Amino acid sequence: MKMGVLLLISATLAVSVYGQTDDANKEYHAKAMAAVKAAIPQAEKDPTRPVYHFRPPAQWMNDICGAIYYKGWYHIFYQYNPFSGDRWGEDYSLWGHARSADLVGWEDLPWALLPMKDRGERRCNSGCVALDGDGRPMIFYTFVPARKDATRLGKREHWGAVPLDDDLIRWRRVKNEPLMAAGMNGVPDSVNGGWSDPFVFRSNGRTFVTFKSCKGLVCEAQNKELTRWKYAGRMDGVDGECPNFFTLAGKWVLLRSTRPPTYVVGDFDSETIAFHMSGAAGVLDYGFGKNPPKDRSWTRGLYATNVFADADGRRVMLGWVCGFKPGRGWNGCMSLPRILTLDKDRRLIQTPAPELKQLRGRHLRIENLNIANESKIIDGARGDTLEIIAEFIGADAAAFGLKVRCSADGQDAVTLKYADGILNVAGTEAPIERREDRKTLKLHIFLDKSVMEVFIDEGRMSVTRVNYPGQKDLGVAAFSENGDVALKSLDIWQMRPIW
Repeated sequence: MKMGVLLLISATLAVSVYGQTDDANKEYHAKAMAAVKAAIPQAEKDPTRPVYHFRPPAQWMNDICGAIYYKGWYHIFYQYNPFSGDRWGEDYSLWGHARSADLVGWEDLPWALLPMKDRGERRCNSGCVALDGDGRPMIFYTFVPARKDATRLGKREHWGAVPLDDDLIRWRRVKNEPLMAAGMNGVPDSVNGGWSDPFVFRSNGRTFVTFKSCKGLVCEAQNKELTRWKYAGRMDGVDGECPNFFTLAGKWVLLRSTRPPTYVVGDFDSETIAFHMSGAAGVLDYGFGKNPPKDRSWTRGLYATNVFADADGRRVMLGWVCGFKPGRGWNGCMSLPRILTLDKDRRLIQTPAPELKQLRGRHLRIENLNIANESKIIDGARGDTLEIIAEFIGADAAAFGLKVRCSADGQDAVTLKYADGILNVAGTEAPIERREDRKTLKLHIFLDKSVMEVFIDEGRMSVTRVNYPGQKDLGVAAFSENGDVALKSLDIWQMRPIW
């Protein structure tokens, strides 16, 4: 079944499950489905659209606002604007839904949450999915009011939804009121009206939630169903948007969608509701660069992450890849799944999920290539959907690196260039720590049409970029400037599409 047809059928199913017969809701649903259907042909024609990253059939997606492994399936939920491929859905965002058996191939599913227009709900903001005390999934999301009388104090509220089946296809609100709101159960009346993005975490048998834009406010669940909550305190370090707070190798890790997104490692005291930021801290992904665009629609790189544990106990991170050009009938995709670990210095390491290897096709390997103040086109290496692993060693060159999406004359390319302790990835700079025990530079690159994800030195750093090279520029080259460098090994695979 074609993805666009599946989505439209799915949306119809979602509407019937909600049981929303109000004319305002019916009109919203009908217009949303029609808008997506109309945009699909344009989106499908775009040659720059990624083919092995998840993305909806058409229109705008942004935050990965929930992710969970449940009964053999990886489920993701994402913010979705069915009415436009060019902008965030300020008045329309809903929760899209997809699942995968292997983190590689994805099946688009019915929209999980739609704004209750009859209740004055402007949009469904980000949040998370967590298991309740009986092991059942539950959605936590932010109700954004369209008018002041739609909520208790005219501010955003946090609502819940539970599934009606084990496939998580059909959902209903937990109750006809919020789980948490300003002036409710100890939450201060003065809480920032923009608080949003609830993220649920557990410590010492207790269940907590924190949010963005409220100075680290924390609430605690009062029952196993997670339907009653109470203000618990505040913790330091929560900044930006979409906080993710979780345990990893005996430590606590806080991810923050700042610009660029950042992380900090430490310890959490559930008795005092204190996060002691005693460990490493750094940039999660350098794609934003030093001067990120201020225009939300042109935000670039990796943003709005969500982290969950799978059946093997791995911490899997997914994020929103952004920075695409408008006017194409679609915008936004999900990052490739990244497995999070800590190194011996308790720094965060991100590596692509090994399941992605099943997408590998034709393989080219080159070893021990010396490059002396030149640029060498790699024969037999061409394409715009590639996985590349390159290891450089023993450089005395002033600069060296790789060019992908290279023109035939070598003049135009998406360039990854190392010089003076800085790796420049298509214009975004990332500082590279060079140590005596590490004399190599290893680049692991995923190229998918306009999307590029780069993992540096076994995942110690990453850079995510959206680029628009010439459509016929498909070559790969290695180069050095003012000296020699040895390309110890170069592996290139053609990658198969998932759609």
